[in-house]
Amino acid sequence: GPGGPMPEEASLAAMKRLSRKHKIALVELVVLVLLVVWFIAPRPLTRAMAGDGFDPAAVTQIQADLTAFQGGEGRTLTFSQGEPAFSQLMDLLQSKRYIPYYLDQDAQRSVTLGYRVDLTFSQGEASYTLSLTGDRAIVMGGDGGTKTYQVTDSDAFQQSVLDFLLEQEYTKEETP
Repeated sequence: GPGGPMPEEASLAAMKRLSRKHKIALVELVVLVLLVVWFIAPRPLTRAMAGDGFDPAAVTQIQADLTAFQGGEGRTLTFSQGEPAFSQLMDLLQSKRYIPYYLDQDAQRSVTLGYRVDLTFSQGEASYTLSLTGDRAIVMGGDGGTKTYQVTDSDAFQQSVLDFLLEQEYTKEETP
């Protein structure tokens, strides 16, 4: 061919040099992808809950506080382990995988539900919380601070949690 054949050693050395750079780049890329996946990967409720050690099987009680946004009546419901409603609520919450959602501290939260829902899970000495208002962010709290998540079909899911809670028997809160 034109220019004559390239000396064998030179092309091999060039390839080696290139492949080492490529290998490093590849490793960096893999690490980056794994990190991103770890940060944004959907996770089950057990792993999503803020704070370590959340175990649905060890939760003895869930308290649901519904705060009406339109100045209506709030309600508080308590579910104890062993009650059908307790299992149904747990199943509903565990039916989703939670996708980390990084919420700006000053972000305006939109409210699309008629109530703010605050769930408190009692597990021995520990308690964990899950709050939703209908906007994209579902906030979970534990001894490790709070974490924010989103889910697919968020509106329908959050509405279904609220609907389920509104169907339950409850004690009316006395407004002072």
